[in-house]
Amino acid sequence: MSTSFGGRLRRIVVAFACAALCAGALVVATPLAAWADDAVDGFSRAQSLFHERKFREAITALDTYITAHPRDARAIVLRGDCKADLGDNDAALKDYNAAIGIDPEYQYAYTTRCETRLQLDDLAGALADCNTALRLDATDPLSYEDRGDVYFQRQSYALALQDYDKAIELGRTGAYVFAARCDTERLVGKRSLAKPDCEKALAIDPKSRRGLWARSRLAMVESRYTDSIADLNAYIALNPESSDTAYYYRGLAYNRIHSYQSALDDLRTYVGRQSKDPDGYKERAIARYGVGDKAGALADLDLALSGYRRDGNTAEADRVAAMVKAIGAGQPPQP
Repeated sequence: MSTSFGGRLRRIVVAFACAALCAGALVVATPLAAWADDAVDGFSRAQSLFHERKFREAITALDTYITAHPRDARAIVLRGDCKADLGDNDAALKDYNAAIGIDPEYQYAYTTRCETRLQLDDLAGALADCNTALRLDATDPLSYEDRGDVYFQRQSYALALQDYDKAIELGRTGAYVFAARCDTERLVGKRSLAKPDCEKALAIDPKSRRGLWARSRLAMVESRYTDSIADLNAYIALNPESSDTAYYYRGLAYNRIHSYQSALDDLRTYVGRQSKDPDGYKERAIARYGVGDKAGALADLDLALSGYRRDGNTAEADRVAAMVKAIGAGQPPQP
């Protein structure tokens, strides 16, 4: 199972040729100066709307502006960022492609396309874009952060950690990057470093879902199940519809503290959303046995066994077979 973390407000990089426009206004005829003012005003208004998170209004303004200035790559990228923040990644990608076709050296276009390709599960394309962004500007902290995200999704955790370290060294200070580094430090076995990063992330933004997730997983591996449940409660409350994996892990944590009914409720939700994941059935079997539903537990273990065999996961298949044997002997199944 995997968890994707999106929703960061895109940064705006506007290398608009203001100096040229301003200089031109001193020497050109009045109509051209007026055009320059209109260009600045139209683009600036779209920027302001973006910063106010009025993405649809910004798109409307940019549509008008781009009709008049069809080769303004920065305006096209800004429109793509608006679309990305509205969740329309396919439309955003089209804008980024168009902008790069106009200005192949526009560094930020590759950075933001990297983010969007990652959201679309195009890991190879995302990595290529982040690498290009860093070739064009090796000091850009956001590009390191984004490439760290790509490496994280590829499970190349050591490489991800190097990039998160570099992003912070170069000035990234948001909750997201500290939370991402915390999660990565946990995965490479550096728990002593992970805890302060998680705490820093949540001090910056107590509602950071990335921070709540990372701290909950750290608590889980340290068998601090009550702490993990508390963070997962907050994580799920912020966006229940985008919390499938959180329901699984909260159910697992409830099982470990023998709160079987709460575990069963969460694992029913998870299995209902991710019906092909054998992990969900295996964990739900423990909850079902815990509430006295032996037949239901065996049925779930049968589904889990079929899933693991389908996936070629012999180690988990053997573990499930041992759980079935334990129930047959009148003993509780051990995860």
